[in-house]
Amino acid sequence: MHSCGLLQMLFIIYLLQNLINGSHSRLNLKYAILKQTQASNLQNDTFAYRQQTKYDVQKTMRVIFNTNNTNTVEASALDDKYDLKGSGCSTSDKFAIVLHGWIQSCSDEWATSLIERLSYYRGGCVICIDYSVVASSSYMRLYTNFDTLTGAIASIILTLIRQGFDPKRGYMFGFSFGGQLASAVGRSLWPQHIIQSIDTCDMAGPGFDPIAVDHSKAGRHVQCFHSSRDKGTFVYSCHRNIMLGSCGLKQPSVASQLHLGSHGLCVDIYINTFDYPFYALNATPSECWSLQKAAKIPDGYTVGYEENYDSQIAGQIFVPTSLHYPYNLSKKELLRIIVKK
Repeated sequence: MHSCGLLQMLFIIYLLQNLINGSHSRLNLKYAILKQTQASNLQNDTFAYRQQTKYDVQKTMRVIFNTNNTNTVEASALDDKYDLKGSGCSTSDKFAIVLHGWIQSCSDEWATSLIERLSYYRGGCVICIDYSVVASSSYMRLYTNFDTLTGAIASIILTLIRQGFDPKRGYMFGFSFGGQLASAVGRSLWPQHIIQSIDTCDMAGPGFDPIAVDHSKAGRHVQCFHSSRDKGTFVYSCHRNIMLGSCGLKQPSVASQLHLGSHGLCVDIYINTFDYPFYALNATPSECWSLQKAAKIPDGYTVGYEENYDSQIAGQIFVPTSLHYPYNLSKKELLRIIVKK
C-alpha cells in the first residue's frame, strides 16, 4: 500500500519535471527566436537608416560641369546618367574632379579660380562636386558623413566611367576635408579603376590623424601639398609630399593673410603654381624633420600641377615660400637661403 503510494508520488514528480523542463525549453527557444528577431530588426533598422542618410546627403549634392571655363550643366548626385551632350563634355577628353572643404562650396573664389586654370592649362571637362549643404554644418556632423560622402562621390565617378570617361585621363583635386575625400574615393575605386593623378592641398588632420592611411593607393600619381601644423594632416604617405613654407607647417605670408591662415594659403599657392615658378630645395632644410625619404631634386625643379608626371621624383620636397603674393621665391632668393644654410 505504502509502496503503491510512493510509486504514484514519484510518477507525479516525473510528470511535473517533464512539464517544467518542456516549458523551460520552449521558453528558451522562444527567447532565442525573439533575440534573433530583435537583432535582425536592429540590423535592418541600421541598414535602412544608413540608406536613408545616404539618400538625404546625395539629394543635396550637385554635380557641376564646366567646359572652357563655362558652367554648362548642373545635375543631381542621384542621377544615374548625365547630360554630356548638354555639358559640352566629350568622353574622349580629359576630365577633372574638384572637391571643396568644410564651410565651402564650388562657388568659393579659390574653386572658380582653379576651374579657370584647369580649363586653360589642362582642357577637357572640369567637374566640381558641391556638397556645401552638408559642409555648412558643424565639422563633427560633416565628419560623421565622411563615409557617406565618399560613397556618393565614388558613385558619381563610376557613372562617368560607365558613360565612357577613362580614369587614365582623370585628375582629382581636394582641399582640406576635400583632400581626405579625394584620397578615400580614389582608394575605394582601386584597383578596378585607377585615377591617373590626384593632388591635394593641406589634407585635413582633425578626426583623421594619427590613423595611418596609405594615400599613395588613391591614384597612379598622388602628390600632397602641406602648409599648416594646426589643420593639416601629419600622415605623409603620398607619392610626393610637398612641404610648403617652413617645413610644411607654417607660411611666412600668414602675417599679411590672417584671414586665410597657413591652411587656407595652401590652395592659393597651388593655384599660383600654374602661373609662377615655385622652386624646390634639393636638400632637406636642417630645421625640418623628415620621416619620409627626401626626393632627389634636379636643379631648377618647380612644383605644382604636373601634366607629365615624373615618377622618379618621389618623397618629401621642400619648397620655401615668400611673405607676399604670389608667395614664390625667385632663383636668386632661393640661392640666398641655400647660402645662409
